[in-house]
Amino acid sequence: MGRLAPLKKGIVDRKGIFVVGVARSGTTLLRLLINNHPDIACLGETQFFHHNYLQLSNNQEYNLQLMDHVFKTESEVPDLLNDPQLEKDLSNIETVAEYFDFLLSTYSNILGKKYWAEKSPSHVIRLNAISKMFPDIKVVNIIRNPYYSAISRFKKLKNSQISNFSLIIYIKYLKRVEDKLVSFQSMNNNSLLTIRYEDLSSFPSGVMTEVFKFLEVDSSVVNSEFLKISKKKIPVSSDGEEQWHHSRVGEKLTESIYNIDEYFSAFQLYLFSTELNNSIIFQDYIENNKESNFIFFLRKAMLDCLYTFIGIPNYRLRRLINQIKSSLKRIFA
Repeated sequence: MGRLAPLKKGIVDRKGIFVVGVARSGTTLLRLLINNHPDIACLGETQFFHHNYLQLSNNQEYNLQLMDHVFKTESEVPDLLNDPQLEKDLSNIETVAEYFDFLLSTYSNILGKKYWAEKSPSHVIRLNAISKMFPDIKVVNIIRNPYYSAISRFKKLKNSQISNFSLIIYIKYLKRVEDKLVSFQSMNNNSLLTIRYEDLSSFPSGVMTEVFKFLEVDSSVVNSEFLKISKKKIPVSSDGEEQWHHSRVGEKLTESIYNIDEYFSAFQLYLFSTELNNSIIFQDYIENNKESNFIFFLRKAMLDCLYTFIGIPNYRLRRLINQIKSSLKRIFA
């Protein structure tokens, strides 16, 4: 059966809880801690409002294929979508908001919990659109020292055999995220709570108490036993698909400290700090990494000279060589 008419966006008058943040900032750790609450079922990364919702139609078989992998790898009910009754119920839904709410409400009900929550870092870019579908939205945003989140991102890509990490693009990404958060906050004054990864690592009980008060659920459940998320068991799917990315999450309750100079050049760090210097969200991090004015301007002058007399000519030379290579390939192809 082919694709049919796309679903309209719609509105749901129910509290939707979304966990967001810059990639590699501790969103998985925060998601599992929230999921420990007896009243909240927090589903893992759906990326639903990043791209999936645009593909929803009244072709139910196609819709379920979009979400199948998510429940197999990110949930405690990996076979949720295999229920024929669920498929039948979903076929009567006409809007994106109702579809998402029905899926996650079914998930939370199976787990015996009152509320659903969802974690996707990419949703931080879509918060204004999501809030129109869920007016009673609650968003928990986690931030981390941008230097360390950049290194963590760099290491993850390297481990995946991807070497095209660009610090400049990452800076633009951070600034875009901040603009979106500021815009969302201005239109949804009491709907956003921002916490720091470093605070969560060093004082998890206090931070999680603050989170649950913000979410308007019982915060007295937070104790030493509650924080033992390393014992969290999320079953594998019926196909035996292993959910490996949760296995070491208990280790994340300790802050990772990196040697910044080991990963990025002085010139890259200069760009990083100056580009983010006016940031509201990351202002304290940048402040803690600042040098004295004399050293800062001296290093800036030296780096500007090096870039002018070495960096620009090298860049132009590399570009010329690449153009020659490209021309030769076309000639001899």
